[in-house]
Amino acid sequence: MMRTIFTLILICCFSIGFTQNPIEKEGWELTFNDEFNSKKLDYTKWQDHPYWGGRHAPSSITYYGKNQFQFTDSSMLLVAEKKIQEGIPYSSGMVDSHNSFKQQYGYFEIRSKNPKGTGFWPAFWLVSTEKWPPEIDIYEFYTNVPNRIKTNQHWLDKKEKKHMQPKGYKMKVDASTDFHTYAMEWTPKKITWYLDNKKIKTSRQGMKFFNYKMHIIVSVGVSDVNEMNLKDAIFPNALEVDYVRVYTSSLE
Repeated sequence: MMRTIFTLILICCFSIGFTQNPIEKEGWELTFNDEFNSKKLDYTKWQDHPYWGGRHAPSSITYYGKNQFQFTDSSMLLVAEKKIQEGIPYSSGMVDSHNSFKQQYGYFEIRSKNPKGTGFWPAFWLVSTEKWPPEIDIYEFYTNVPNRIKTNQHWLDKKEKKHMQPKGYKMKVDASTDFHTYAMEWTPKKITWYLDNKKIKTSRQGMKFFNYKMHIIVSVGVSDVNEMNLKDAIFPNALEVDYVRVYTSSLE
């Protein structure tokens, strides 16, 4: 098992060097970032379990464990394994900025590479702890369709009715073969999603209800939803993250 994980890390080391965005952005001020260069999780920025308490959601088959992380010189791997913890059949990694950082509006960006093969649910998302929803999903993948990114937003209207605005976008390549940059710009009037610096979606729906600061979550669940066949899943596997960066507008 350890040899397999070492091989996974070695492959990642050789793939991390592709072009990435500069940390400075014209018109934006950096408010939060992790470049994952320290070879260990920075607990001043992240917690390694969900903000709602515990280490798994009701009916979930994924346990978000303390030791589901590996590191290269310049990236973090959230490692998914077929490992039972507290009776939950699969273990994986999650990081959550709940205790250290929350922000309303701005530009939120990640550079990451997906797990390979079916059975995984990687996500980069924002959520409020004041009230749920609102929630903004910058990306979600069901990896049995490796080139389809899903974006979404969740909110409650004034009658407490839940709404969603999901949309899929077909990429030209399998998102597990290389790193890609996924980003979202959130203003009082609209939310805009970007893939590799190209705009792929804009929504103006429900914006007056997105009135809370939100924290960042990066996670990779093991899942059999969306017709994913876990019998064909490859373990161990990983969502590899080069960086997470958040900005606020310097023009306001």
